[in-house]
Amino acid sequence: MLTTKTDFLTIAEVNPPELPDMSHLRLDGAWDHVLITDNVFGKIRVSPYAYAARITHDVPRVHPTVVVSTRDRNILAIESEVRGAIGNGVDSFLVVIGDTMPAVDHLADHYEIVEHLRSLQDRLPTFEVGMPTRFRRWQFDKRVDAGAQFFVAGPVLDPSTVEPNLGKLALTPDDPPVYLAVMPPFSPSWVAKAEGWGAVPCSAEMKRVLGMVPKPERRRWAWRQVDEIRRRAERAGAAGIVLMGLSFQTLVGEAVLMFG
Repeated sequence: MLTTKTDFLTIAEVNPPELPDMSHLRLDGAWDHVLITDNVFGKIRVSPYAYAARITHDVPRVHPTVVVSTRDRNILAIESEVRGAIGNGVDSFLVVIGDTMPAVDHLADHYEIVEHLRSLQDRLPTFEVGMPTRFRRWQFDKRVDAGAQFFVAGPVLDPSTVEPNLGKLALTPDDPPVYLAVMPPFSPSWVAKAEGWGAVPCSAEMKRVLGMVPKPERRRWAWRQVDEIRRRAERAGAAGIVLMGLSFQTLVGEAVLMFG
């Protein structure tokens, strides 16, 4: 589980398919740990709980963490999904608010869900509960107090932003593990889009250099930035990185050649 791993991890964020298929088999031999998203940007996909269950059954060498979005489910519905996933061998859950949608009633509070899931740990097979965090120690402490056992912070695209932001958390050996979300800076337009989604702003120097990289060389250059981010994150005390914002084809192709 992410709370007990001692080696630095590289985790792939995976979007489930829109319809059931066997694509998850392609994760075998590519990734040891994956983070399964929950209908990001309001796009309906296969249930992340069901998708993670298929992974545990069909690709047991791959360890899934399910993103539990509270935006459109009440506490009973979430507990039911979690119980079903645990019964299928899933043991890791990351609780998030999720993308806001005006038509959706927010019936579940993510702090409440974390506290509720932690209260179930004495009655169910072993599982872990995590939360995202901003690079603010007060928010990190508040979520530790709520019971979160691991964290995902970021995302970042610029290596120069790693140490200053992780430094804001002032991590100690007694803190729960923090995984740094990373998005490859493939192009100026992609960087701008990621920043619009809430990614840590890139430095002016990084944007200047990216703008000078010839288009045919940008993806290779972007992967070198991710590799540098990974090295810096490990030195700064992160427990691992989570590659985000990538298509499934990229995750089982390009990304595997770099980090799988």
